[in-house]
Amino acid sequence: MSNNQPNQPPRPPASRSPYPDATLVMHRIEHKHSRQGLLPPPSTSPRRVTPKRRWSLGWIALGMLAIVALALGFGYWQIHRLAQRIVVADPRGPAITSPLLGANILVVGVDIRRDRPEEGIRSDTLILVRLDGIGGWANLLSIPRDTQVDLPNRGPSKINAAYAYGYYHATELYGDGVSAEQGGMAFAADTVSQFLNFEQRSMRVDYVVQIDFDGFAALIDALGGITIEVPRRIVDEAYPTPDYGVMQVVFEAGPQRMDGARALIYARTRHADSDFGRTERQQQIVQAIVSEIRQRNWFERMLLLPRILDAVTQTGDTPAVLTTLPLANFDTLLAMGRLAANLDPVLIGRYRIEPGTVAVRENGTNLIWDADNVAALVNRWLTPPGEASERARVQVLNGASVAGLARRTSEELSANGFTVLAPADAPPGDYPRTVVYQAGNAPFTARRLAQLLGAEMVVGQPAGVYSEAEIVVILGRDRTP
Repeated sequence: MSNNQPNQPPRPPASRSPYPDATLVMHRIEHKHSRQGLLPPPSTSPRRVTPKRRWSLGWIALGMLAIVALALGFGYWQIHRLAQRIVVADPRGPAITSPLLGANILVVGVDIRRDRPEEGIRSDTLILVRLDGIGGWANLLSIPRDTQVDLPNRGPSKINAAYAYGYYHATELYGDGVSAEQGGMAFAADTVSQFLNFEQRSMRVDYVVQIDFDGFAALIDALGGITIEVPRRIVDEAYPTPDYGVMQVVFEAGPQRMDGARALIYARTRHADSDFGRTERQQQIVQAIVSEIRQRNWFERMLLLPRILDAVTQTGDTPAVLTTLPLANFDTLLAMGRLAANLDPVLIGRYRIEPGTVAVRENGTNLIWDADNVAALVNRWLTPPGEASERARVQVLNGASVAGLARRTSEELSANGFTVLAPADAPPGDYPRTVVYQAGNAPFTARRLAQLLGAEMVVGQPAGVYSEAEIVVILGRDRTP
């Protein structure tokens, strides 16, 4: 028998798969009990994390913590650099409270021309800030520069002369080693404390912030500008220029983006209305600065710090901003952090000493305010903001041309606890939607009212409307039956 075999394809090695080029379809084998719900399907079994995966997650967490620590360190370093340049000692002695527990901070806007010292110096702006870090709120109180006070060796004088008096008598008032700026800040704080009778309340102005015109403009430019809702058209035919001339300035009503130079003009212009209109604009700018900062995330805020440092220290030996507030202290940082996270700029309380709020009589160009009225206003300024402290009045105007609509809405608002003035018709015009105008210092009341009516809320007085109410509602066609 022959050993020759017919030709056959070679067999694959035993170690290779019998299906080298095929795709195997593996059918799922189900246990009969799993279909009956007695056993969980295999896909629901808990996923085990291997030691290698746990180590990976741990390294990621450590990396994130390291990034946060570096960011916080960078932020504190920048704040410390800023504090080294602009924080000065208070010659009156250290404050007995902190911004975290509640403090009174005087912001002094000074008109100083360092290239022309013969022109003198004066404070154009006095805004007192009540800041409560734990409560997360802040209130502003503006004091008119023509307010009459008694100054040493001068008798009755305008309150804006207090800074200059302290500036030129710093050593005489507070001792050797006190700079002119420290003397001006301290004496302005003492004068404001005396005017507001803080001693009777066991209080004082705790801290002072001084800012000049150049620093004001540079600070706003460092923020990239601010947005202001101009409540009405402003035309000033005699705005002063740096070369002691005048020029015309115009601001149209409505939202406007302003750089530092434009915002400075807005804060200083007064010939179109009065000093009281100017104090209102200055408070608007404070509110807009807070809003601009709050719109940024924490990383962006930290990146702002070097720009702010450059902005306030670029004017030479004396920074454009000086303060006695210890910026690098832990309690100050904690207070500022809480406010930055929680404070809605719209809800900052805005109070002003002005006719209509405080009785006043004149002594030449000096203003003598009624002490009892001032004390009542200070009580409100010291109270955490809310509807109870606002005591806002509401007036409803009919813009929908439906008879009785303003009266019925006023009755509805009165039933909901609002203080309502007599209704009236809106100025002629087209009003498609209802708008709530916060004309006075009543953000909490205005917000609740806008929510109740489902209406838009606008800060400012409506054009062509003259009302004693802090809130004006113009009913639009959307309120018609």
